[in-house]
Amino acid sequence: MEFVHPEILWALSALAIPIAIHLLHFRRYQKIAFSQVAFLDEIKRESKAMQKIRQWWILALRLLALSALILAFSQPYWPPTSTEEADASASLSGHAVSLYVDNSYSMEAHGEEGQLLQSAQNKAAVVIEQFDATDRFQIVTNDFSGRDQLFLTQQQALERIVDIEASPISRPIKDVLIRMGSQLEKETSKKRVGFLFSDLQKTTHTFSADPMEPDTGVTWHFVPELSSNTPNIWLDSIWFDEPLRIESRPTTLRVRIRHNARKAIGGLPMHLTINDERIAIGTFNVVPGMATDTAIRFTHGIAGLKKGQLTIQDAPIRFDDDWHFGYEVIDRIRILHITAHPQSGPAQAVNRVYQSTQGQYELTTSAQWSPESLAEAHVVIVTEIPLTSSGFADQLAQFVKQGGTIMLMPTSGEYHPEVAQSLGLEDEGTWSIEADQVGSIASEHPFFKGVFKSQPERLNLPSLSEAIHRSPGPREEVLVRTQLGYPFFSKIPLGRGSVFVLGTSPSVASTNLTRHALWVPLLLRMAEQSSATPIHAEKLGSSVAWNVASEPEDTESVTLDGPMAPKTDQSLKSWIPEVRSTQGRTSIYIHDLQLEAGHYALTFSGVSVAMWGLNQDRNESDHTAFNSVEFKSQWEPWGWEHVDVLQTSTTELTQMIQRLEKGQPLWIQFVLLALLALLAETYFLHPWKRSSSNP
Repeated sequence: MEFVHPEILWALSALAIPIAIHLLHFRRYQKIAFSQVAFLDEIKRESKAMQKIRQWWILALRLLALSALILAFSQPYWPPTSTEEADASASLSGHAVSLYVDNSYSMEAHGEEGQLLQSAQNKAAVVIEQFDATDRFQIVTNDFSGRDQLFLTQQQALERIVDIEASPISRPIKDVLIRMGSQLEKETSKKRVGFLFSDLQKTTHTFSADPMEPDTGVTWHFVPELSSNTPNIWLDSIWFDEPLRIESRPTTLRVRIRHNARKAIGGLPMHLTINDERIAIGTFNVVPGMATDTAIRFTHGIAGLKKGQLTIQDAPIRFDDDWHFGYEVIDRIRILHITAHPQSGPAQAVNRVYQSTQGQYELTTSAQWSPESLAEAHVVIVTEIPLTSSGFADQLAQFVKQGGTIMLMPTSGEYHPEVAQSLGLEDEGTWSIEADQVGSIASEHPFFKGVFKSQPERLNLPSLSEAIHRSPGPREEVLVRTQLGYPFFSKIPLGRGSVFVLGTSPSVASTNLTRHALWVPLLLRMAEQSSATPIHAEKLGSSVAWNVASEPEDTESVTLDGPMAPKTDQSLKSWIPEVRSTQGRTSIYIHDLQLEAGHYALTFSGVSVAMWGLNQDRNESDHTAFNSVEFKSQWEPWGWEHVDVLQTSTTELTQMIQRLEKGQPLWIQFVLLALLALLAETYFLHPWKRSSSNP
């Protein structure tokens, strides 16, 4: 136990005064004439002994009361640290205090003291005010801005706390501790302490199995801001049923919604806007323990770039209620037919199919190819592989991986292993001149959806006189199989695109497929299900490159146009992103740009070539949090004695900080002890007088 004012302890010498008074006090007895006192001698001796005991007790209680009052005025306290730590910090001058205020969007939830972020700011201000004006303060937020590295005065720190606003960025707690510790470790001449005000969300506050231990020279205090049990619902992802969006065609937008609700909720509103025009509304229901998949149906408008926004209404956490996305609606599907013989029978058969569709397809037949021609196409058909450089196979593979579709029809008796391997054919097979026939069609596969209303028992199927005998790979989907069991028409996924492979040459010498009724639906459905126009939607902070199938004439002309922050202005603002362009494709990197959630148009020389949607990271959407006991149990097995959790209200935080920094005050206990001593003295005086006066 130590004292704030030890000089007051000299007043304990005043205890000699009541002792002296007690010892020197001689009470005069009044003589009373009484006829016979002999029989009172024994009673007199007994009363005198009891009075001595009572007087000693009264003296002891008076001394105790006076001593307790003197000790109370000297302000005793228990030191906050052990003796060794106290000795080590005795030479330190002042404090270096680092405060982290979690300003991620999850702190917009509400708790017992209102909004979590506002409560954290209030508590941080209370902590700052408990230290001396000469102490130094560091304020850290999830933004990790340059001013987080500076130590501030007390007044500057209070102003910085007031200026903190919600941010879309969330940080793992390990990164926060590193950020705070990197500055505190420089303040070796001061007592170092860190306060962390956060909601203890499990997604960001879970320690790894082998965490980095915080600096033991710093005392860390977690001050939790726990939210209420209000459930949160958020948009997780979207996708279209068909991979290509064609103008004036009906479509279905699939929506996946996640939540942490503990009971079923029905009739929640949702609406879709395209190019700032609301075009569809709907409702959805949520069931505890599972995601909700729903759909919105509408019709595509005219061709062009589209910016879409899906919105639900879910309070109080709103940052994840919008999903921004961009996509392109095309007027027709562009098909590039590469063949060494543009006038051959297979080439003419392909031409007849797409020319009969009344302008829905744009077919280009060429014996030459270039990266630019591949980039402009949605579908590439190769019927007779031309004699080209070895880079042809690599370009085809890159085209598919970026979302394109290729249909590969081999030439009779020829092998192109570099093309086959680059497109994912694990078994090249061997040509066999053997009569065969199509034996089965996977009519239930989504590829054939709507093609067959019913399949007759005796269906006239294509025949073939030669084919490639090979075994399908593990990822290959065989859509049509021959009677001998070999793949006749199959699909191989590769990257974001698909490769369709015909198991024979399309020439009439090899098969009658080009003259069969199956030929038309195979080509049309393959083109319709190509995946050349993906949905462009990314999350803020993502390092994933944005890829477009075109190349600018000048990389310096590439800009990213988007709205400014809603709180400032709705006018457009342009950014210059990092650009990497090669062979007809361009990659855009935005990780160094300060962007807000919303829509952004990628422009080449002022012409928009793609539309992107940026969304808030859903990392904190599930705001399930640790309670104080669960959170503390993470590091208790590691023996972190310099880390603790302070679960307290704003009004109680002042006393708690004083106890942590100045020790546990004991003056109240000593005042209570003095009062108890005086009460006991009163009891000894009054009841004893009454008992002594009774006969």
